[in-house]
Amino acid sequence: MNKEISLCWDCLDSVQTSEIMASASNLCGICDLRHITKPSVSWCPECDEGFCSGCEEHHSLAKATRHHKTLQIAEYNKLPNDVLQIPQLCRKHDEKFLLYCKDHEMPCCGKCVIEVYKGCNEVVNLDDIIKNAKTSSSFQEIEETLAEVVDNIKELQKIYRGNITTLSENRKQIEKQIQVIRFKIDTHLNQIQKKLVDELQEVEETESRKVSQLVKTLEEKENNLTKYQNSIANIKHHASDLQTFMSIKQIEQDLANEEEFTQSCLVGDKVGTRVITLKIDENVETIMKNVQIFGEIAVVLKPTKAALRERKTKQAQIIILKKQTKTIDNITARLQDTIQTTLKNVTGCCILPDGRMTFTCFQKELILIKADGSKGFEITLPGAYDVGNGTTDNTVIVSSCGIKSGISIVDIQNRKIIKFIPVKSQCFGLVERNRHVIFCSESGIKMLNLHTETVNTITTANISAFSYVDTNGKNIYYTSPSGNSVICCDFQGAIKLTFKDKNTLKCPIGISVDEDDFLFVISNNSVILISPCGKQHRTLLSSSDGICDAQALHYDKTRDILLVAQSKEKAFLYKIDRK
Repeated sequence: MNKEISLCWDCLDSVQTSEIMASASNLCGICDLRHITKPSVSWCPECDEGFCSGCEEHHSLAKATRHHKTLQIAEYNKLPNDVLQIPQLCRKHDEKFLLYCKDHEMPCCGKCVIEVYKGCNEVVNLDDIIKNAKTSSSFQEIEETLAEVVDNIKELQKIYRGNITTLSENRKQIEKQIQVIRFKIDTHLNQIQKKLVDELQEVEETESRKVSQLVKTLEEKENNLTKYQNSIANIKHHASDLQTFMSIKQIEQDLANEEEFTQSCLVGDKVGTRVITLKIDENVETIMKNVQIFGEIAVVLKPTKAALRERKTKQAQIIILKKQTKTIDNITARLQDTIQTTLKNVTGCCILPDGRMTFTCFQKELILIKADGSKGFEITLPGAYDVGNGTTDNTVIVSSCGIKSGISIVDIQNRKIIKFIPVKSQCFGLVERNRHVIFCSESGIKMLNLHTETVNTITTANISAFSYVDTNGKNIYYTSPSGNSVICCDFQGAIKLTFKDKNTLKCPIGISVDEDDFLFVISNNSVILISPCGKQHRTLLSSSDGICDAQALHYDKTRDILLVAQSKEKAFLYKIDRK
């Protein structure tokens, strides 16, 4: 059992630790008073004491205790530690609990009623409250709920273990897909490469044939010219002058033709040789420049049907009677403090667990103000809109809109932004619940999983820009400034309630819900209180209470404190009383 059991420590004093309780239960209480150490074999819950075998017999025979029901000490020690720590007697007066105060929801002795609870309206007999507790439908429902939750956890474990297998299969499928695409790309490149190489070889052969033919022609001309050289030598030594004269004319003509052919092989004063060149297609170069990644890996949440057990509608009786039902007329606001923020364009605020306050100034910064009203520090945060408590006492979560839209997680202890999660849509009002951020956008009420950083849309009904949102864990409540309405839906997006009143609700913005599901809404420079059923409403605070240009509010459930922030200069802390 992890949940702390609520007791009145003024009456009960400090509870002993589980180690001391276990030690006390292992010794006989009566023998211990006699300075004799004997192990206890049984425990009497009514006497809140252990007994050895001898004292147990006396206890069962004594007139005052013969009807007390005892249990074996081994069975008693099986109880959870926090249950063992609950005393059966008033620690302050060492008297048995006889009465129960419904106003404080505390057991008390006769003296406590006089000293502490004398002004309370309902103090009743404790036996009437606790009788049949173990056989009540509430206790049975707890047992059934525990069984259901355990079964659901087992089912979820089964699904997530299967998810590990599917992740491995996903990886193998994607690797195979990559190989297929790579093979197609390689095949295509090989084909166009082969085509280009074949063309290259064909060009080489063609040009080589042309050059070879040219070389052959030049060889023939060389041979002819060599013959002319031999003929010239013979003519010079043996021919007559007439023969020499006539031969020279013919040789000059033939030599001119050969020289003309030689000049045709020149480009300017250079020999024109053939060179094969290559120009890479620009599309291929574009691939090398622009294609820098093979693909993108993304994780998406795929809804998986789960055979979870659903809890039945509660019809169980309540073991401990609660305080009288609160009505809208019972709730009042009492000014506790005025904070001189000296800020401008405030759009968000929240109270931290230690009493400090944080404010956001529109698209500019996050500011922390100490509990005494003095300024702590500020962090520049472009696009800032709303702020809410984070997953730990030292963090807050800030929404942002404009050029840089997303969710920022801010460490207020080290005064830095530790993570920014970009979101495609504009982010306005927000609230954190169980490591999920519910936020308003122009396209719907959305929920961001802080672990997977995935965003799901809850609903798109009556959506408006600059909306605010809050939740009680069961339902989501949000404002629609353009629709002049307040909407309630569940976490599946089903609309459960829409509140509209043209005379009261005008451009509602900030919203907060208390532990009894009453709504505090800023509308037309007033704070409107709306009942859980939506059938009742009234103005809780107005201009006569100093409210002027109110923009944001936050209800601190642990202290019953309502923080109302004006757009500039001031903020107010109100104590919420319930008569």
